[in-house]
Amino acid sequence: MRLLPGPKLAEHWSWSDGAQSVPHSPTNVTAPDIDFLAFSGHKLYGPTGIGVLYGKRRLLESMDPFLCGGNMIRRVRRESSDFAELPSKFEAGTLPIAEAIALGSAIDYVQSLGFEAIASHEHDLTRGAYEKLSQIPGLKIVGPGLAHRGAIISFTVEGVHPHDMAELLDRRGVAVRAGHHCTMPLHELLKVTATTRASFAFYNTADEVEALCEAIEYARKVFRRS
Repeated sequence: MRLLPGPKLAEHWSWSDGAQSVPHSPTNVTAPDIDFLAFSGHKLYGPTGIGVLYGKRRLLESMDPFLCGGNMIRRVRRESSDFAELPSKFEAGTLPIAEAIALGSAIDYVQSLGFEAIASHEHDLTRGAYEKLSQIPGLKIVGPGLAHRGAIISFTVEGVHPHDMAELLDRRGVAVRAGHHCTMPLHELLKVTATTRASFAFYNTADEVEALCEAIEYARKVFRRS
């Protein structure tokens, strides 16, 4: 069955990936005018295997369901069938009930903290990390300055491959990611094979920023010896 009513109409739809933004700032689907918005549950500190898809009612009503199963049919005939009303039309079979309840609790928790408080804390951590990392010899921060940066810092260290850096940081209890981060064209444009990425959230602390910097210095020493 078709997911979209047709390519001509789909060309004019606005799709937004809110996986990285929804956990960190308020999201208003009416300003700017968004047709579809998707985000994952685990990036909002909820369980894996569940997420949210927002869509305008008129667009969702024009779409055919892409899954078939229980509760998504209103009436079945020999020749045809009528789909159930939204949102049941897209909720075939047994729903992830436990995950949905847990995601709702995660959303309530984040809202109780307040997005302004979360943004302020993450900005302070990012600013402190940016300043400290900038002082490490051979380390190059990739991306914009603080005024246009979220709670993420990607970097390279001269003489240390990002994957090796991530492995050595892990030995010191510091969790980062290394690789292309789903942006291979950007890495090609920047002429880097990969980067190491440190991400900050409301539960991180200034002490952990210090631990990150100390672990990077440890990695630099290991490779100088080798």
